[in-house]
Formats: sequence, C-alpha cells, structure tokens
Amino acid sequence: MKISVIAPVKNEVNFIGYSIMAVLPQIHEIIYALAPSMDGTDELLDHIREKYASEKLILLRKPEYDFQTDDMRAYNEAFNDCIDKATGDAVWFLHPDMIVRNPEAIGEIKDGAMAYWTNLESYARDFKTRIVRGRANRWKNIHLRKLGLHYYGRYGSQNEDFYHHHITGLSHHHHGEDFRPYPFEIANSGIQVNHYCELKDYKRRFEKMKACLKNLYPGWEEGRIEEMASKHPRVTLEDSIGEFGIFEFKISDLPIPKVFAEFASEFDAFKKVGVA
Repeated sequence: MKISVIAPVKNEVNFIGYSIMAVLPQIHEIIYALAPSMDGTDELLDHIREKYASEKLILLRKPEYDFQTDDMRAYNEAFNDCIDKATGDAVWFLHPDMIVRNPEAIGEIKDGAMAYWTNLESYARDFKTRIVRGRANRWKNIHLRKLGLHYYGRYGSQNEDFYHHHITGLSHHHHGEDFRPYPFEIANSGIQVNHYCELKDYKRRFEKMKACLKNLYPGWEEGRIEEMASKHPRVTLEDSIGEFGIFEFKISDLPIPKVFAEFASEFDAFKKVGVA
C-alpha cells in the first residue's frame, strides 16, 4: 500500500525533521500545507527536501493557510488540499511532533480495511516522561483515499476527523477510540508512535488549550476559558483526578528514537532563538 503522509504545519521546527526522517524510506510521499512560520520550520523543510527527500516532500504554500484555530474554513482547506494533492492509496495524518518507532511496519499493513489506527505513547515535560493516563493510546489517522474522503471540524472540536462522504453523507460524528460505531472497517496498522505532544513550552500549551476549549465550548466567556485552560493537566503537566478526567505522568524506560541523535546537530541549527 502506498501511503501519503499529510499535515498542516506551522512553527513545528522542534520535531518535524525527525518525524520526516523516521518514515521517509517507507512512505510514498509527504505533503505539508504550510502556514508562514517564524521558528525556522520553512527553512528546515526546504533543507530536508533538497538534501534528503527531493520530490517525496511536497510543500504547499498558499496565502490562505494561516490556520487560525477559530477559522474552520482555512483549517479544513489545508487538510483537504493535502488530500487532493496526494497520489498514494491512503493518506496518513502524521502530526509533526509524532515520531514512528517501527517504520518497517508501514510496509506490512494489510489491505482490506477502510481506515487504520496507529498506537500512541504520549510524552510531556521531556523525552522520558509518559502520559500513561489521560491521552488516547490509539488514533484512527490512516484512511484510504477514496469514497469522498475529506477532513471536517474545528481544531480540537468533538467532530474533528476524516470522513468518507459517500459513506457518511453530511453526518460528522467522531467516536474517539471506540471504532465500532463507524460504518466502515478500521484495522490496526501495527505502527508504534511516540507523540511528543506536551514538550512545548508553557505559553504554547496554554494557548493551544484555550483554542481547544473555545471550539468545544463556544458559549464560554474568555475569563472562564483562561481559568479552565490554566488548570488543565495538559498545561500544568501534573497528575490530576477531576473535571478533565484522570491524568497520570510516569517516567518511561522506552529508548529515545535513534533519529534524534542522528540528526540533532544538523536540525538544531535551523531553530530560531526565542521562537522555537
């Protein structure tokens, strides 16, 4: 199966290079819809394309890509432009802070399902602290590129997902990790992913959580949004049992992917001080 990796990208210099290099030999192509970045992301991607990826790395640049989290039109357009540009059998939303641990599994995916999930280990604070409770451990993010495949939903909203229009029509229901209600077959890809979702600095974690809460609860006032965001365990990075569910953080004994040691000195040179 030929797989096209896709993602909207903005200010992802810290991890995107490693995400690419971990899968590059095994995938058909990588397509990014690029919003203007200030942290060195654009320069790093141009470097990787020239030195390692060539035509395998496709960079879409349009003025409309600003990815403001409350602009559903621009956000969805970025995803759907990537889908339209893809030439693989399936598209895989591999977020730029996700690093595949077993890339050989990509070539072992069995045909037959309409979509596939990847298996996640989420991290916070540093490369050794895992979120063992509070984050999903599997994600339906690989879909066959047919039957009206499209992306729909606001950033962080409850219905943000991939849909097959010819199957689901105008209905947009995201069922999380319970794959049984979907009207098509979903299988295990066997792919293991480290998601470095909460290694960002406090300000970025806080702003992203505010954006999620605004889209989840559009009736909330700004003051309440800020208060709740400041208390969320994905912002505080503290164990919690409460209104946000159960969050638990533990030190992991899993090895750090070798791709970091291999490319760190090269890729770190593109980070802009005070931005990344």
